[in-house]
Amino acid sequence: MNLWEERAARNEALFREVNEQVESISDDAGGTIGFVCECSDEACAERLYVGLRIYEAVRAHPRRFLVVPGHETDVDRVVDPGEGYVVVEKEGGAGRISEETDPRT
Repeated sequence: MNLWEERAARNEALFREVNEQVESISDDAGGTIGFVCECSDEACAERLYVGLRIYEAVRAHPRRFLVVPGHETDVDRVVDPGEGYVVVEKEGGAGRISEETDPRT
């Protein structure tokens, strides 16, 4: 894994931590929650809106992240091209960092 891939994986992990905080303070009444895009671009400030069920399904896999459509990279494996969001999975070194930094383990 090169330095760019490691830095990108750490950025994604940071955005995931932000979303964990968003989820913990949300008052979900069956609607959607505005999460931050978990892409590798540290300057990204875009939001995506998904229900808690979708968010929890992504968080059940430490290598998976929610991104705005078009923010997936060539090193991401798309596992769910949803409506208004994309679920990507990290492999290799980035996947290992994703597992190591998973706030739920």
